[in-house]
Amino acid sequence: MKVLYIMGTGHVGSTIVDVALGAHPQVESLGEVSKFMRTGWTPDGNRKCACGCSVFECPFWLDVRKKWSDLTGSADATRYVSLQKRYESSSLGWPGLLWDAYRLSPSFTEFVRETEALYRAIHQVGRKPILVESSLTPRRAYALSRNPNIDLHLIHMVRDGRGVIWSLKKPGKQTLTKEYIPAPPLRTIKYWVSANLQSLWVYNQVKEEKRLFIRYEDFVTNPSMTLKKIGDWMGEDFTGLVTDFHISDQAPVRHTVGGNRIRMQKDIRIRPDFAWLEHLPEKDRKMFWQTAGWLARRFGYMQHQIDYR
Repeated sequence: MKVLYIMGTGHVGSTIVDVALGAHPQVESLGEVSKFMRTGWTPDGNRKCACGCSVFECPFWLDVRKKWSDLTGSADATRYVSLQKRYESSSLGWPGLLWDAYRLSPSFTEFVRETEALYRAIHQVGRKPILVESSLTPRRAYALSRNPNIDLHLIHMVRDGRGVIWSLKKPGKQTLTKEYIPAPPLRTIKYWVSANLQSLWVYNQVKEEKRLFIRYEDFVTNPSMTLKKIGDWMGEDFTGLVTDFHISDQAPVRHTVGGNRIRMQKDIRIRPDFAWLEHLPEKDRKMFWQTAGWLARRFGYMQHQIDYR
């Protein structure tokens, strides 16, 4: 199976890239599929599919669940969700993950096998050869890289940290499942640095021909060129997926189950968000550059003379 995994911080435009690729008839856009097990296949789940149905009612995901159960021998997703918490969240940490992966512990092997079973179930139902997942977490990406049965293609997607700060603190945002609470800039900076350093480490564990670096700013200002770059890298033709910043409707029914609420829209236009250039307070910009400028420069960002519009 060919799996394209997008990792990095949140609010980098990964969902829109995921959905744009999903406009190709041979690509299944999954979004942040790592979240949907615990909010879609568990008793208290409330996750919505991009087709408009809840995961509990969507025919696509009902078929996927049946096939996943057949492949794993279990109809209960609770065990898998507990393994996700162990390996994808902070409960175990990188040392525990690396140790379990090195010695192929029974729980790590089970986690890898059941994640593969999820992909196989999706592939069998959708019958599309390429799966795109934008769960972002580097730990999940690392676990996928340890599975020889998955042809993993890894994208590290980055956005100027000042844009991420503004995206997480600006007023008036809405989410699908929970109340939005603006994040303090310092917490966002720490998150931006941590997630990108982890992503860089995982990125360097993957063979050079299986990894790609892209920036939010390059995609939203010239999406066709970025998609062509991804297609050339994967050996696929991804031209024509975006016309005049509108995502094509070659695949009008999507079953993306996680990510930005834009995944629920039918007519999707790529709208660059550079509002931070006008609205982010100067003290927040200085705080970011003093704290994380050393890493931002590595990704091609500058302290001054920036205008992506």
